[in-house]
Amino acid sequence: MTPPPPGRVDPDLADRLTDAVLLSGLPVAFGEEGPGVRIRPARPTTDSDRCAGAAALDWLPSPRLSGAAAMAEPGQPAGPAREVVGTAMENALAEFLPAFGLDAARDGSGRELRVGPPALPAAGLRVPPGVLAARPAGPTPAELGLPATLLDTLRRSAALAGLPLAAHLGGTGITLAPCPPTEDGDAAGAADLGWNPSRRLADLADSDRPEAPAAATARAAVDAAMRHALGTALRACGTELRWLHAVQRLRVYGESVPTIRR
Repeated sequence: MTPPPPGRVDPDLADRLTDAVLLSGLPVAFGEEGPGVRIRPARPTTDSDRCAGAAALDWLPSPRLSGAAAMAEPGQPAGPAREVVGTAMENALAEFLPAFGLDAARDGSGRELRVGPPALPAAGLRVPPGVLAARPAGPTPAELGLPATLLDTLRRSAALAGLPLAAHLGGTGITLAPCPPTEDGDAAGAADLGWNPSRRLADLADSDRPEAPAAATARAAVDAAMRHALGTALRACGTELRWLHAVQRLRVYGESVPTIRR
């Protein structure tokens, strides 16, 4: 197979990356503005760096956070927040993309997260088009009785980071659920945070199709990677979160300081 010319991503690789990102529930960014995963040609770091056809992945946060970071003076939180969010999300991509048959790794300089075109066509996870299964939407966060101040804080932080917030418990993106009533007073006014992938991936994982086991593995990989990333990214954007090892939950408590205003 003839590799693409320098400065272009292998077309099949670009299609597979786009599909994997969308299946995970994350947005794909087009152009230079986020939010979402930007897929661009890898940049050679040396004359001997053979990266023709390879893709580099960047996480672009919201234009609001990018603009605030560009204008921030030393000591202001927007610049570090943009770096923290980008690194957390790129680490998540490196964690879950192998479950879709795509190996991602940093280049020799450590600056780029790269995915190279496979030497041979890889099986990977291919989700066939089809009619989505009928699923109940589930209650909205407000219908679950979660505090309005908590929801406002999380909406603001998620929007800054460029992360989708699920409109209801069965939607794609960040989900919120009340803490179990048996827990102590530390849970008062807090909520447990999770991540839902796309409906396409969830439906396939729960189906009886031959691809279901691979889809379930991919869903589990996305869930684990996103739980790691969300705690870091949302905290950088002004939300107080804590990972509870005893119950394996990510819990959100409200606003932290300093917050990013622009």
